[in-house]
Amino acid sequence: MGIGRKDFILVQRKKRRTYGKYIPAVLLVIVLLIAGLLGFIFLKPGKEDPMVQQTVARLKAMEQKDVSSIGAAEIVSLPEAQVNISEDEIKANILAGQLLGNVEIRQKFAQTAIIGDSITESIWEYGYLDQDVVISKRGLSVANANDQFATAISTNPRVVFLSFGSNDLESYLDNVDGFISGYRTQLQKLKDSLPGVPIYINLILPLTEGAIAATPALQYYPQYNEALLSLCQEMGCTPLDEAFIVEANPDMYEPDGQHVIASYYPMWLTYMAEMAGL
Repeated sequence: MGIGRKDFILVQRKKRRTYGKYIPAVLLVIVLLIAGLLGFIFLKPGKEDPMVQQTVARLKAMEQKDVSSIGAAEIVSLPEAQVNISEDEIKANILAGQLLGNVEIRQKFAQTAIIGDSITESIWEYGYLDQDVVISKRGLSVANANDQFATAISTNPRVVFLSFGSNDLESYLDNVDGFISGYRTQLQKLKDSLPGVPIYINLILPLTEGAIAATPALQYYPQYNEALLSLCQEMGCTPLDEAFIVEANPDMYEPDGQHVIASYYPMWLTYMAEMAGL
């Protein structure tokens, strides 16, 4: 696949933090102005501070320059921003019980879209989010979700989350390429209609041995997940693997071994929100 899933996620997250061409210069002006103002406020009358003098001199010099011409050597050295915690740390915090509350969930996911099947639908059935965010349908496969994707696009979301696969397994069986082809088509619609909007793809949850015994087609889920990782790399999306939740809490499965109980959802929603930086 080229790069590992975690490396790919870090690349995607770094991309989203890339600044524009002129942003550093604009920030420079703002920081220098603030420094000058603080010096004016806190210095005693008649006392000259060398840093303030230096700041004023640099501001006067910059008045004669176009901000686009300011070189890297002239950029003020600012304290490095705190690096976001890693995916492993996010997962550890979630398993330790550091979860978003109900109000926080609604705040974080405002103006987003979560498109998917019955597992997704339970988000609003359990009351965590409303149907203006959760756009789903029981038994839905990704290739047949045209209406859901159209609805999501019409809401002009700032972030999109997708969660498909369980139903597709029963439709496509071992035809992984067919599943990916349908997924790719829907992704392209999103990218064409919502340029620049981040898209996160949830992998298929692990399915229990009992579920696979009852429905043998479910045995192909690892191959589907591998293909989804490749699709994410191809289409510039970010994969999300929430398997850690049920691996640490196997009692969260419903008796069918596919669906999950209500206590799973705050953990999943916290994971999506943290990974997307909501």
